[in-house]
This record gives sequence, C-alpha cells and structure tokens, in this order.
Amino acid sequence: MNDSQKSLFAILRRFADTLGIIFFTAAFGGFIVQVFMRYVMNRPLAWTEEFVMIAFIWAVFWAAAFMVRIKEHVSFDVLYDILPDGGRRISAIFAMVVLLLAFGLLIPHTVDYLAFLTRKNSPVMRLPMEWIYGCYLVFLVSFSGQGIYRLAGLLGRNWRQHI
Repeated sequence: MNDSQKSLFAILRRFADTLGIIFFTAAFGGFIVQVFMRYVMNRPLAWTEEFVMIAFIWAVFWAAAFMVRIKEHVSFDVLYDILPDGGRRISAIFAMVVLLLAFGLLIPHTVDYLAFLTRKNSPVMRLPMEWIYGCYLVFLVSFSGQGIYRLAGLLGRNWRQHI
C-alpha cells in the first residue's frame, strides 16, 4: 500500500471515528434531555426515548463496522493463543471463511427485510424503519469487507501480519 492509499485510509478512519462519536454523543445527549424533562421538569417528551434507541443502535453497529478492527472484536481465543503461528493462521482462515459464509447468507435476507420495512415508519418520529435498521446492513457489508481483506492477507506472503 502506497502513502496516498494510507493517507486516504487514515482520513476515512478519522471520518468513521468522528461519525461514531457523533452517534454516541447524540444517544447520550438524548438520554440526558429525557431524564431532565421527565424528572426535573415533570414533562416527559415522547420523541427522546425513540431518538436515544435509534442513535444507540447506530452507534453500536457503526462502531462494530468501522471503529473496531476485526482482530479486536470479542473472541474466544484461549486455544488460539497457545497455537504456534501456523496454527493461528489456519484457525484465522477457518474463522474468516465461516464468517464470510454466514454473513454472505445474512446479507440477502437483510436486504429483503429492509425492503419489507419500507412500508413502515417509527411510531413517534415517523422515520422510515429501513433507515433505522439499515445500519445492520452497513455492518454486515463492512465487516465482510474486513473479513475478505484479512483472509486475503492470511493467504498471502506476509500472512504473519494478519494473525
């Protein structure tokens, strides 16, 4: 990867991190507004609960898709850690193939479900439901891309960088 590609990825990573921070801050801010209006002003707002839920869903899936690298996700690595490098490579290849197969099966069904949701809106804010839950498709596609990249790296000459 040359320097211009590295700088482009750095810019994209900063953008993804910033957007994730905005989603989380929006969820937290909405929660604070909700608590203040309900318990201090004694005038609960209907939209804050839905807003917090939506912002939190987007924050979680956005972070999982773009902010946490694939090797940093929660994993059961007790056996993986005691394997030699070659065993780790085989284990990681197996895990990436299983992940890609599973996500490959999930993506068309998710698209189908989001198409079904086009007729529905959220109860209070009247936002299209496919916008609310579309973050799951973003997560599946992004995580699959990361899996493909890691699998290609594990099958390449410099595979030790990817274990």
